Amino acid sequence: MLFALMKLITWVLSPLALGLLLGGAGGYLGWRGHRRTGFGLVGLACVWLWVWSSPWFYFILGGNLERQYPSTAVDSLQQADAIVVLGGGLGSPTPLTFYPELYPGADRGWHAARCFRAGKAPVVVFSGTAEGPGIRQFLVDLGVPKEKIIIESESKNTYENGVFTREKLKELKAHSIILVTSAWHLRRAIMAFQGMGIKVIPAGCDYEALSILGGPQPPLVLRYLPTPDFLMRNSMVCKEYIGYWAYWIYYRTAGKI
Repeated sequence: MLFALMKLITWVLSPLALGLLLGGAGGYLGWRGHRRTGFGLVGLACVWLWVWSSPWFYFILGGNLERQYPSTAVDSLQQADAIVVLGGGLGSPTPLTFYPELYPGADRGWHAARCFRAGKAPVVVFSGTAEGPGIRQFLVDLGVPKEKIIIESESKNTYENGVFTREKLKELKAHSIILVTSAWHLRRAIMAFQGMGIKVIPAGCDYEALSILGGPQPPLVLRYLPTPDFLMRNSMVCKEYIGYWAYWIYYRTAGKI
């Protein structure tokens, strides 16, 4: 119930939903004769959507999350009892597709395999819903032996990743993990797993904001032009911030942080 409510709150607070609500309220007030207030709200909605659709704002928000866990070589990671990789960025084979489909975030599986091949842990545990067959095939293709891959497929969110993975780790007698997920997601994921009493060694990947900032730079004006792509990216980052503080309140209330 708590997490269903959080999903609803996250949607209501999303940049697109708030922009539409502001614009709708402004249009209604203008129609009712309150033109100054109505036009003001419509103008605020336009500015709001411009900010959340702009690359420069994504570089601030997303870059802030990613900089907290800088990209490092796997050789510098500590040894652990298991590598845990969280779901995202991969589609399992279907009756119409023979191989897994890779999307943004598929770096997670690649980085987990990289950590395994570097000898940082003896087993890879995948945690996520519906991606099990695809991630198994993907990891095998990347050189991880099939018998060294354990699939946890019940979890539907980051909190459940921690809950259900903890049971797999108990079976393995594993107390420490290398946690592989997108860098912008690491802060919340670490909180979820540490809240379960698990020692976490973070291993970030999928540095989307920093990859753009570190690459060839377009003309400065393009940083301020709104695009649907950056509205989606900023919305994802906004959801991550909301999720982090919701988890913080939950764990703080439970006395786990």
